[in-house]
Amino acid sequence: MEWIKAKRLCSFTTVPYAGNPAWVIIGIQPNYDEKKMMKLARELNPLSDTTFIFPGDKESDLILRFFSGSEEIKFSGHGAVATYYAIENEGIIDLKEPTTILKQKTKSGIQAVELRVTDKKINRVTISLPPPNTISINLELKSVAQFLGISPIDISNTNLPVSAVQSGHPEIIVPVKSLPQLLDITPNFSLMKNYCQRFGITGVVLFCMETNDPEANVHMRHFAPVVGINEDPASGGAAVALGYYLVKNGIIKAEETTRIVVEQGYSLQMPGLVYVHIYTDNNEILRTAFGGQAVMTFEGKICLP
Repeated sequence: MEWIKAKRLCSFTTVPYAGNPAWVIIGIQPNYDEKKMMKLARELNPLSDTTFIFPGDKESDLILRFFSGSEEIKFSGHGAVATYYAIENEGIIDLKEPTTILKQKTKSGIQAVELRVTDKKINRVTISLPPPNTISINLELKSVAQFLGISPIDISNTNLPVSAVQSGHPEIIVPVKSLPQLLDITPNFSLMKNYCQRFGITGVVLFCMETNDPEANVHMRHFAPVVGINEDPASGGAAVALGYYLVKNGIIKAEETTRIVVEQGYSLQMPGLVYVHIYTDNNEILRTAFGGQAVMTFEGKICLP
């Protein structure tokens, strides 16, 4: 039997058992069987993601692979944030104050990573992403409302569009009027999954501009039954898609660097904050980034399958 280091962290929070949980596996061999990685991920965390860390190559400092409870996925925002907090004392990266810049390679490409560092401790992880884009899909308001269990009027009364946005994963963005209404929504996940699969959509983002935390600009819920996650407590990629939508539609004023704080997870009693940056020049969105903190809740060793 081979034992390997495993850590469990909660991302987008500094509070244990809030935010979004992720497992990080450290020290696995690059040629390890991916079917066994899938088996281990399913055993560790069937409802969220597991990150496997591998040495970098000529293009990157680290290679990350992400597995949900049902499949390998191209990118996991909370899994990536958790990774850097998991390895800060492992001698894998050289932390330099006040900022350490790295490149990570994932199935979705290469991302620049910025680590804010004080006293050899990471204060925040920020990961850059390419600019999202709006997907041209004829979304049927009646069908969207049906799988959310609300009336089409509940959406149209916001006077905001329902849009599809590609940001790592394709997402449908749906506005609602108030926070109580947003928190009260109970989707039909079977209908949602069928609808999303029909259009090649990974997830559904619901939002309102009313928040619990005075630091936050917007409240979000994120559903992804297509990849086996009915509701995600906190999602970096989905938060970037929402940030792009808010700036693109003039809901939040575009600046050279537009900073948006997205709160999420209250419906699951797992609150967290995702920090989104939208970089703009002459009303053109050039790039985006998301960031957050993480806190460790378990450290130990696990037997490899």
